[in-house]
Amino acid sequence: MNTDNKISKLLINIRSILVALLVALLIRYVFYQPFRIPSKSMLPNLLVGDHLLANRIGYGTMLPCSKEYVFGPVNDIQRGDVVIFHWPGYKNSTKCPNGGFVGIFSIFYIKRVVGVPGDTIELYNNSIKINGEKVSYPTEKTFKDEEKEFQIVLNKFDKKNVETIYSKNPKISQDHDLKVKVPLNMYFVLGDNRDNSLDSRFWGFVPRENIIGVPSIIHFSWDSDFESFKDIIRTERFFKTIE
Repeated sequence: MNTDNKISKLLINIRSILVALLVALLIRYVFYQPFRIPSKSMLPNLLVGDHLLANRIGYGTMLPCSKEYVFGPVNDIQRGDVVIFHWPGYKNSTKCPNGGFVGIFSIFYIKRVVGVPGDTIELYNNSIKINGEKVSYPTEKTFKDEEKEFQIVLNKFDKKNVETIYSKNPKISQDHDLKVKVPLNMYFVLGDNRDNSLDSRFWGFVPRENIIGVPSIIHFSWDSDFESFKDIIRTERFFKTIE
């Protein structure tokens, strides 16, 4: 094989790789995007090391760093939904609300929607009221993480019931009640691990254009704090739907 043929074959291979990468990035940006749970803020429902696929197209795909839709939303974001969003407190959030095409240098959070536009949210002790109606119901069940025990409180939203947890000795001070009205185009979000989550109680509302999508399924999960090798991969969480 002469030198020209070798160069031609190399260029064809490079082009094929670049096309495959571009297609993969488009699928990732437009349809389903993978995310990994890095913290315990969504216990007991999402564990550190859970790998998720977020549905983007059903909730609208915007141009990178824009508020203009490429594909308009088909589904509405509802109370009780888990959402992934570009953190509005990040320095480039105003100029690039959705984190851009790849989002390598963006900060994404995952939390649960408690309030949609127009809602009045009241937080007091371990309870929540939405538009004057109580949604929090303490249970007799507990959840244990390492050596810490948490109380499970059931949140009854419109279409789903969600177990949340409260610790007896919270890391984050909850020494004041809160009552807010959710503005137009904004969402009020909380972590399910209520005393160990930095969320709308601390940095405010999430603009609609910052919301990337709604995670639909756990496709992989591993435990970095494993005690034995057989516990590294959590096969029981594979293909688990997210409530």
